[in-house]
Amino acid sequence: MKVLDYIVGFSRYEQSLDAGLLSLTRESQRVRVAQSHKSLWLVILSGLVYLYGLWDEVDSGALVLWLSLIALAAVIRVMVCRRVEAGLSLATVPALYRNEVNLYLTSLFSTLAVGAGFWMVGLGGSPRSVFALILLSLIYAIGTTVNSSIHFRGFWVLLITNLGQAFVYLTIFVQPAEIEVSAAIIAIAILLNEFARRNSNIFADSIRMRDENRAQNIKLEKDKLIIQKALDMATSANEEKNRFMAAASHDLRQPLHALTLFLGSLRHMVQDEKVLNVVDRIDETTTLLHEQFNSLLDLSKFDAGVVTADEAEFRLDHMLKNIADAAQQEAQQKDISLHLYTTPIVIRSDMLLMERMVRNLVTNAVRYTESGAVSLHTRRVQHGLNIAVIDTGVGISLEEQQRIFQDYYQVSNKARQTAKGTGLGLAIVKRIASLLDIKITLKSSLGGGSTFNLLLPNRIVVDEIVEPEPMLSKDVDGQVLSGKKVLIVDDDHSILDAMTSLLNTWGCYVDAVADVKNFRFYLPQASQYDLIMLDDMLDDELTGLDLARQLQTTVPTSKILLVTGNANSTRLNTLKGAGFKVLVKPVEHLQLQETLTHMANMS
Repeated sequence: MKVLDYIVGFSRYEQSLDAGLLSLTRESQRVRVAQSHKSLWLVILSGLVYLYGLWDEVDSGALVLWLSLIALAAVIRVMVCRRVEAGLSLATVPALYRNEVNLYLTSLFSTLAVGAGFWMVGLGGSPRSVFALILLSLIYAIGTTVNSSIHFRGFWVLLITNLGQAFVYLTIFVQPAEIEVSAAIIAIAILLNEFARRNSNIFADSIRMRDENRAQNIKLEKDKLIIQKALDMATSANEEKNRFMAAASHDLRQPLHALTLFLGSLRHMVQDEKVLNVVDRIDETTTLLHEQFNSLLDLSKFDAGVVTADEAEFRLDHMLKNIADAAQQEAQQKDISLHLYTTPIVIRSDMLLMERMVRNLVTNAVRYTESGAVSLHTRRVQHGLNIAVIDTGVGISLEEQQRIFQDYYQVSNKARQTAKGTGLGLAIVKRIASLLDIKITLKSSLGGGSTFNLLLPNRIVVDEIVEPEPMLSKDVDGQVLSGKKVLIVDDDHSILDAMTSLLNTWGCYVDAVADVKNFRFYLPQASQYDLIMLDDMLDDELTGLDLARQLQTTVPTSKILLVTGNANSTRLNTLKGAGFKVLVKPVEHLQLQETLTHMANMS
C-alpha cells in the first residue's frame, strides 16, 4: 500500500487534500483521460499494420495473441478513463485515489503488453521483426511520456516495463548482443525520464498559476461587485444629495427672498433715522447671510461634482457691464471709481459660471478698497483673452497669496476685517476657473493693491472688435416704475405679500396670483400689464417657464421676468436661453428695482 500511496502522491486514508494538490490531481487525471480517448483507434490501426507487415516474419499465432493483448490493454484503458471522467468533477479524495491507481495500473498493463512482444514475437523472429518491435516500443515510450509524465510519480517503472524488456532482450537473448542499440535505448530512457520530470513540474506550475489567476479573478469579481455596490450607493447618495441641494436651493431661498423684499418695503415706509439705521444693519446682515448661503451651497455642489459647464456663445462685454452696474452703487457709497474697459467680444463658455467668477472678484475688489478705484479690463494676448480686475486696496502679502484660494481662508490684515465673509469666494472662483479651463493668477503687494488676471484660452474666444470703450453704469430712476401695472405669480404667500408691499412703495399697481390654477383667468388680459413676474418653481406639473411661454403669444418677452430659487446652472441656462430675464432668489430690492426699471424702459 505504501508503494501505491507513493505513486498516487497521497494516502488512501486522506479525507481532504491541500487545495493545490487537489486541483493538480483532478486536472492531471482530466488531461490523461482526454488523451487516452484518442489513442484507441491509433492502437487498432497500428495493430492492423503490424499484423499485415509481420505475418510472414514471425509466428502468426503469437503475433495475433500479442497484438490482441495490446488492444485489450487499450480497451481497458478507455473504459477506465470513461468511468473516471464521469465522476471526476465531484470526485472525493478516496475516489481520486482510486482513479489514480486505476490509471496507473492500466498504463502499467499497456507497457508490459508492448514489452512482451520481444518474448512472444521476437524470439526466433527475423531482424526486420526485431526492428519493428524496437520501433513500437520506443513509440509507446514516447506516448507514455506524453500521457503519464504530468503525474511523474512511478513514471520510471513504466519506462522499465517497456524499454527495460527491450534492453534485456537485446543484451542477453540476441547473439551477438546489440550493445550499441541497448545503449541507445538506455540513453533514450534517461532523456524521457528527465523530460517527464520537467514536464511534470511545468504542468504543476501551470495549474498552480491557473488556480492563482482564477482565485484572483474571483476576488476581482467580488471586489468589482463590492465596488459596483459602493458606486451604486454613492450614486444613490449623490442623487439624494442633489435632490436635497435642489430643495435647499429653493426652500431656503424662499424665506430669505421674502425677508429681503420686506426690508425693501420697510425702508420706504419709515422716516425715523434710528429705525432706518437698524434697517440698514439688518439689510447688511441679510446680504451677508445671502452671500454665505450661496457660497456654502455652491461649494458643496462643486465638491459633489454636480456642477458641469453648459457652454454657449454670449457677449462677454455685456456680461461685464452688468457686473459693473451691479457693483456701481456700493462703489459710489464708498466714493471710489469703478471703470470698465472692454470691447465687443463674443466667447463660448458657461455664462452663469463665468459671471459668478468675475462678479466675486469685482465684489471683493470694491469691498476691500477704501479709496482710489477698481478697474475691469479685457485685453487680447498671445494665448487668449485676459480679464483683469484691478484695485487700489491694501493688497495681499506674498505669504497669504499662497493660501488665499483655500476654503474658508480669510486674509488677516485689519483693513479687510470690516466686512468679513465666509472665506469661500475665492475658493469658488478657483473651482470655476478650473472647470472652465481658465488660468487665474494674482499680483499683489501690501499697500500696492491687487490684480487678478483670468486668462481665457484662444478656443473660448469666438469674435471681437478691437475698439476700447469705457463703460459706466447709470443710476436707477426710481420714478420709472410709478404707475406701472404688475402681475405677480408665486405659490409662496409670504413672497407675494413681500413683493406686493415692495412694489406698492415704488408706486406700482399689483395683482398677485398664488394659485396657479387661477392664472388662466389672467391670460386674456395679460397684455394690459406693463410687467409680469413669474416664480419658476411653482408645482410639479407647471413651471414659471411654462407660463411664460403661454404669455409669449400676447405679451412681449421683454415684459416677463422669471424669478427662481433653483441655482442649478443647467436650469438657469435653460431659462435664459428661452429669451427671458432671470433673477435668482434671494433678490436684493435694489437689484430688483434696477431690473424692473430697465425692463420698463425697454417696453
